[in-house]
Amino acid sequence: MELFIAIILGVLVGLAINWLADFLLGNSPTRMKIAWRAPVVLILTALAFAVLWLKFGTSTQTLFLALYTAAFMNVLVTDIEDRAIFPIVLVPATLIALAASPLLPMGFGRALLGGIFAFVIVFGIYAFAGLYSRWRKLYIKGGAFGRGDVYLATFMGLVVGFPAVWLAILYTIFLAGIFIVIFLVYQYIKTKRLALGAVTPYGPFFCIAGWTMMTFQA
Repeated sequence: MELFIAIILGVLVGLAINWLADFLLGNSPTRMKIAWRAPVVLILTALAFAVLWLKFGTSTQTLFLALYTAAFMNVLVTDIEDRAIFPIVLVPATLIALAASPLLPMGFGRALLGGIFAFVIVFGIYAFAGLYSRWRKLYIKGGAFGRGDVYLATFMGLVVGFPAVWLAILYTIFLAGIFIVIFLVYQYIKTKRLALGAVTPYGPFFCIAGWTMMTFQA
């Protein structure tokens, strides 16, 4: 019965995620709206909530990890559809993650170290990507690597903690690398040219790696 309730809650949260994503993205001219996104979000959120309940049961940890799951899912949607990561979502989520960390097995110290570590590493990548974009004269919305990715990585570091944040960042890079290779091969087959200037949103890979490490690291 409790598992069924977790699934229903996941569906309801999925509806809220879809509504919030549509509200935030609005009629953005660069938005690439995915027709089948809404049902996929409902299914994935319901499955994620079910997994959380099966692993952690009815607990404070399940409650907060469900909130973090909703934040990850919202970023996943908005970054895929419009390369947009909204502080209005991540700032409250980050503050909640920091404030709630003493209530969770990870503790405040490991959460804070994870957030700091992720911020320093990803901010360094962000700064380098900005210099690279100017050197290559690439003018891309949000930059080759945006500030939103820095916010997201900091949130990920807080919910994953130290030292697991190491693996979360490595998994993010690994997943992004696989996707980029597949994308380049697809573009080459389609156009006979390598789309080396194409930019990939990194948010989804942070979300996937962060959620996986948050849920299964222990």
